[in-house]
Amino acid sequence: MTVAFALSGGGNLGPMQAGTIVALLEAGVEADLLVGTSVGALNAAFLASRPGVAGAQQLVTAWSELRRRDVVRLSPLRAIAGFLGVRDHLVSPDRLRSLIRAWVQFARIEDAPVHLAITATDALSGEAVTLVEGDVVESLVASSAIPGLFPPVTLRGRWLVDGSLSANHPVRQAQALGARDIYVLATATARRRRPPRGAVAVAMNSVSLVTTRVARQETEDAARRATAGGGRIFVVPPAEPDPPGTFDYRHGARLARLAYERARAWLDAGPAPLTPSTSATAGPSAGAPVPEQP
Repeated sequence: MTVAFALSGGGNLGPMQAGTIVALLEAGVEADLLVGTSVGALNAAFLASRPGVAGAQQLVTAWSELRRRDVVRLSPLRAIAGFLGVRDHLVSPDRLRSLIRAWVQFARIEDAPVHLAITATDALSGEAVTLVEGDVVESLVASSAIPGLFPPVTLRGRWLVDGSLSANHPVRQAQALGARDIYVLATATARRRRPPRGAVAVAMNSVSLVTTRVARQETEDAARRATAGGGRIFVVPPAEPDPPGTFDYRHGARLARLAYERARAWLDAGPAPLTPSTSATAGPSAGAPVPEQP
């Protein structure tokens, strides 16, 4: 494998990646490998089901039509049980599973038409776990399982949660799978002018600040290894729109369009690979594991 797309987490910012990929594919940049974290994994699996520009455009349409009810159902009783310690989560993953089954056209990761890898986090050790085979629905649910919001998923004897916690920019994972040229698709927004509203949103935003900083450093480290080995890492600049509200899925078409336009301008200008002396991401909140994350 030579070219990989590494897709970060980012919840309802996922349509930004869809717009970016349309621009990349139109410019002739195609991936042999798709490595995704959280919502990036969901996008990667959708694209693996439908390779090419037409598939990426279908992903834009799917995000444009998506609404909160398609992803989560907020239950006051379940939330109370979670806060009281009766349950280990606040939101059931049932609707997320239904969405995955509608978006992904294969049952097992290894059956994907394009090579696919999904990242998750071991809830006990904190280490990143790369899933390259197994049930695709449960693997995607595990990759998206924000601790406390969604329940952990047990796969092969490990408790797995949101991949954003350990590999928000899954560049190292793409390198380990043999990719030489890697395009990083983050989901940065404009800097917040005030904290988000709601206890869960505030907590997730705080986690995002930490994971984003770690992801930047890991991407720079990966760039050093790529340079030494003859590879290249390209960080596609995200559009950096104002962040949508918690659980707000109404802006898919706009976010995809803004990301497409930003990526198109970057490609037209002649993209340069990342070097260790340059910033690994644009924007302060790239890949934020926000609570609306599917």
